[in-house]
Amino acid sequence: MSLKIRQISLCLELLVALLGASIFPTAATAAVLSARDSVCTEIYTVQADDWLSKIADKLLGDLLAYPAIVSATNQQHAADASFAEVTNPDLIEVGWKLCIPAGTQAEELLTEATQPVPTPSALDTLAVYSLDDFVNDFKFTPYLKPEWIYTSPERLTPFAVRPEHAARAEQYGYRANYLWNKYLSDGYFLNSGIFRAVPPEVYSYDPSWRTAYPRYRYPANVTLPTGLTTNQFGWRGPALSLEKPARTIRIACVGASTTVDGHSLPFSYPELLQHWLNLWARESGYNVRFEVINAGREGIGSRDIAAVVRYEVLPLDVDYVVYYEGSNQFDPRSMVSYPADVTFGQPPAGVAPNFANVDSNDKTWLDQLSEYSALAVRARSLVEQFSITGSEPAKPEQTFFLPDGLNEFKPDRAHLGRALALKAILADLNKIKHDLEAQNVKFVLATFDWFVYDGLVLDPARHRALYGYLNRIYWPISYANMRRMADLQNRVFRLWAAENRVSLIDVAGQMPKHPDLYDDAIHNTELGIRIRAWINFQTLVPLLKRDIETKRLPRPARLFYQEHPYFQSRYEIRALPVNQTVP
Repeated sequence: MSLKIRQISLCLELLVALLGASIFPTAATAAVLSARDSVCTEIYTVQADDWLSKIADKLLGDLLAYPAIVSATNQQHAADASFAEVTNPDLIEVGWKLCIPAGTQAEELLTEATQPVPTPSALDTLAVYSLDDFVNDFKFTPYLKPEWIYTSPERLTPFAVRPEHAARAEQYGYRANYLWNKYLSDGYFLNSGIFRAVPPEVYSYDPSWRTAYPRYRYPANVTLPTGLTTNQFGWRGPALSLEKPARTIRIACVGASTTVDGHSLPFSYPELLQHWLNLWARESGYNVRFEVINAGREGIGSRDIAAVVRYEVLPLDVDYVVYYEGSNQFDPRSMVSYPADVTFGQPPAGVAPNFANVDSNDKTWLDQLSEYSALAVRARSLVEQFSITGSEPAKPEQTFFLPDGLNEFKPDRAHLGRALALKAILADLNKIKHDLEAQNVKFVLATFDWFVYDGLVLDPARHRALYGYLNRIYWPISYANMRRMADLQNRVFRLWAAENRVSLIDVAGQMPKHPDLYDDAIHNTELGIRIRAWINFQTLVPLLKRDIETKRLPRPARLFYQEHPYFQSRYEIRALPVNQTVP
């Protein structure tokens, strides 16, 4: 039926309703009028195997237009309760009545629904942000208690740090204590800046699948000098039984440093997530227990994560896997060009702060002294207050470019080219999805949160690390271009999730835009981790609620290994060429 015929049909229905009523319309007639006098050009009833992005693609010609259907339907619900109220786009039920808006109205609603969170003013970024601010501003799901966000699990009891671990970390850097994949070459260790100084040997594990991924593991049942405490599988967190206990729902969180989180911080986001899920289960009267596995480790990419899922996580009989990563393959040089005499990551002297773990040509004697002296740190802060304003420094002229044929706002995989390694990341997401589907495990993808926007102003002392990260690590890329690339990456993630019917946690869209929540542009402070954990919690609860109430979960243990099929308790010592230093 054409749009014109639909509109004529709607007009005739209105006329019949009016003629059938008295000159003073009844409440029922008024409700009909209110419902019809709206954005709906079609009323759609949800069928079996429907999901919102599929409906949006079929009726609006755009997989990512589903927020317009959500907005239109919820507007209609306010006037006519026969329309559904959509609180989670991933959860729609057969028989629900949806409002499909017209093309132009759909565009307006979509713009409204997907409008970026307004960026804070310079004054806001300089004000201190608290958890109370988040609680006052955030829209909490009615059956979740906001006071839960203030609660925490018991802290892990650390092991004593082994003397050999402390000595190796002091001499070679903290990564010298990791278990490295046997199939990595000597050149990987000698030339990639992994260590402060290359050790004469590394700890090595032998993967039975004979690839170099994942590149490393943490040692099991230790507390490392960084503060990281691991369980018997080498993951951050408490001990876990190999066989899943009865009436237990297991969720694995996979990713890199933004999943394992700061080693010295009291909690990672998966630990907080587990705590709140168990509070919710008890409050709801569900006879279930949640275990949330933190299988993250810093510095890895999508190929490593795919191997972690297949060889480490799946043998623990998990029910959900949550993927959060988007920085370790994010290379702005794949989309931004600048003058040949400019060196990536090397700003001119005095432009950006220096850091102990970053080699640079402009380190001053005060920078070097600050690595050992708190007094020097304070002196350097005073000097930087006069040279660094907190506004973005002037950047060289640069050009943002897209791969041939790529639509920045509706990106398709065929034209991604080399942009931000997105084609490779999607290939790995497909592998993970395939592996999870084979075991009937649900996949959840999160958008990746970058804190950067054009016009950002920071406190040069309080937000020193964030300012330095943006203007040293990513020099000379402008804030505007960083924001543009981060938005493109998340559009690609959203599209992939919509096409593959994978649930999405919009971390990037829901995180408050305040620098006090960020150590740098991607890593959160302790407060930021708590807020990010809550965003994951609030998005996952409706999915889990449906699975529990439809008896999909909890499910009995299906795997009965006597030992993990891919983990080995032993490791080898691998010698490296001597007299080498990191370039």
